[in-house]
Amino acid sequence: MVKLVFLCWRRPDISHERYVELLLRGHVPIAPAHHPTLRRYVVNVVEGTREPAPALDSIGELSFDSLADYRERLYDSPEGARVVADDVAGFLGGAHAYVTTEHAPPSSPSPPPGVRSPGAKLVVCVARASGLGQAEFRRHWRECDLPRALRHAAATGYVTSVVEERLGEGGPDYDGVATLRFASDEACDGGLSGGSTGATGTDPERARFLGTIHAYRVVEYVERW
Repeated sequence: MVKLVFLCWRRPDISHERYVELLLRGHVPIAPAHHPTLRRYVVNVVEGTREPAPALDSIGELSFDSLADYRERLYDSPEGARVVADDVAGFLGGAHAYVTTEHAPPSSPSPPPGVRSPGAKLVVCVARASGLGQAEFRRHWRECDLPRALRHAAATGYVTSVVEERLGEGGPDYDGVATLRFASDEACDGGLSGGSTGATGTDPERARFLGTIHAYRVVEYVERW
């Protein structure tokens, strides 16, 4: 499967709280009904960041059997496309989208659709260090157990994904996305790799391997799995 990651922010005339309400109570029930090729759908509501990062309100993870299913067969009908577009216009200010491939498949979540997942979660978007080739980054990202630069002693699970393509124009030039899970909010409070989550941390591997780290603390809702 291919996973699309959408980094989303709200319209300037609504609050974060209103955005979340419109997303969870309005958009989430509508979108899957009109996306027949959508295999998995996870909504992550952003609660904060670990050090400065571009402002976001939610991060969507949408999985399809192929990229063509998203590009060519996303909607069930022209009317379905209109319904979804009209709904999105009410709360979404914009989004950056990335096509990714997972290299550590997650276990199936236990919560039923629409229920907040237990524990805590970080979504970490990274760009490779200056001077590091894309091929070397991808090899390290795929072949290593969670790269040392992102390790967290309290993490109970993780998924790493390689960014294959950025859809549209604009947005940070990320090379990878990782999600880390924790048993509780308290367990999530420590820093990645035992220290700062910033790109200028003291971990030698971080300085050699990663140029940018944007980490978002999120609340997860599994809507389809």
